[in-house]
Amino acid sequence: MEIFYIAVAMAFIPTLMLMYVMLRPYTYPATEYSYFSDPSFFILFAVGLVAGTIMFLVFSYIMGNILALIVYALIQVMAVVVCMNLKRYRGKSDSIFYGYGFGLGAGATTGTGLIYWIANSADRLGGALGAGDYAILLILSLSMILQFSSVGVTVGDGIARHIPMQYAVQAMIYNVIFWAVFWIALYNVDNFTYFLLASLMCLAVSAGYLMYAFKREVVLMVKEVDRMNAKGKKNRS
Repeated sequence: MEIFYIAVAMAFIPTLMLMYVMLRPYTYPATEYSYFSDPSFFILFAVGLVAGTIMFLVFSYIMGNILALIVYALIQVMAVVVCMNLKRYRGKSDSIFYGYGFGLGAGATTGTGLIYWIANSADRLGGALGAGDYAILLILSLSMILQFSSVGVTVGDGIARHIPMQYAVQAMIYNVIFWAVFWIALYNVDNFTYFLLASLMCLAVSAGYLMYAFKREVVLMVKEVDRMNAKGKKNRS
């Protein structure tokens, strides 16, 4: 049970930090008005927690098969599309933030599952993990959180613009690259150096994707919303 609590802490603390840091510029008190609804965001976050749990169960069965993992990468994106392609989110600018919330939730539970599954397996086999092993698991867990949330931003942007599949394909390309590198990391789990290097590569890919998603997609969406709000104020005056 101790391993489970460690896994939860290692996955959820970074998740909450990412939630706070990345969303802070787009809500009170940093802005005049919030660009999204907190209740809706946390509803999608909760849905993501459930979806991530299911997706990790699938992942745990196919993680050793590169072809199955590529299919999994495509299914992961489509799961976000299915959960978010509802009338209440279509054409709404704030959907991009709700996609981020969904991704954070899914990433938190898959990250927890990964740490717990590997650490618990090692413990049952009589070999406790060291600090270095847990550090790598933290890197891999963080990369999963970043990747899931990046996919959520991209799909949410597509939902907001009424072209979900166009953006979903874009997310799939990044996702396949990420999971291919992730498979390389798992394939080299017995070689600490290669395992560490591949894990750092996973982190670089996912972090780069999230920064791109926020700078290119979220910032652009916010500018469009500001432009429309300014135009509305001008028309009323």
